[in-house]
Amino acid sequence: MAKNRVLVWGAGGHGKVVVDALLQRTELEIVGIIDEDGKKKDSNLLGVRVALFDGDLLETASRFGCDCVTIAIGDNYTRYEKFQQVRRAGLRLVNVIHPSAHISPFVKIGEGVTILAGATINAGTVIEENVCVNTAASVDHDNYLEHSCHIFPNATLTGGVRVREFAYVGPGAVVTPKLTVQKYSYVGAGAVVLEDVPEGAQVCGVPAKVFKEQSRRPGVQK
Repeated sequence: MAKNRVLVWGAGGHGKVVVDALLQRTELEIVGIIDEDGKKKDSNLLGVRVALFDGDLLETASRFGCDCVTIAIGDNYTRYEKFQQVRRAGLRLVNVIHPSAHISPFVKIGEGVTILAGATINAGTVIEENVCVNTAASVDHDNYLEHSCHIFPNATLTGGVRVREFAYVGPGAVVTPKLTVQKYSYVGAGAVVLEDVPEGAQVCGVPAKVFKEQSRRPGVQK
């Protein structure tokens, strides 16, 4: 059976865990890694050479002979920009799912999703496109993860939680049932969320409280 040939975009720390997950999948073959950082050119990431990306995605995909692309970047906004570039180029985005992740067959998963080692996704959950569920995150029943959000390592979403677009739930944070983490917001590490998180807010603490507002939005880098 022919393997899907995957081009990885991103050679940072997050890229390393994505490459590791891909290496565990016998049906996938990594044909190369690209990155815009010239310092990473010709470096080695888990045995795969990193090439400098010159901005021409179609030419790059043709040169590597890839069937699909994965975006190995943890930052939601950067990942979204590259997700859009891949789509505009007419290339296919592959889902990266580590074989140790537990995913109920009653979960709906969109395109370009990353689910890393030890994550649990339970029945009734919907994961839209370009979402990252990181290492050992726990996403219980009937959660809804909107596009381009990121659930960090060891974070816990209890039942019926909605995480809206571009939001982050930080490492070790807990979001209690039937709450909404509004778009562009950030739940800090170890926070316990007992009420909805406002749009664009950064919250932290036990219980979580707003400590800062942030204005970053898609296409606006700060």
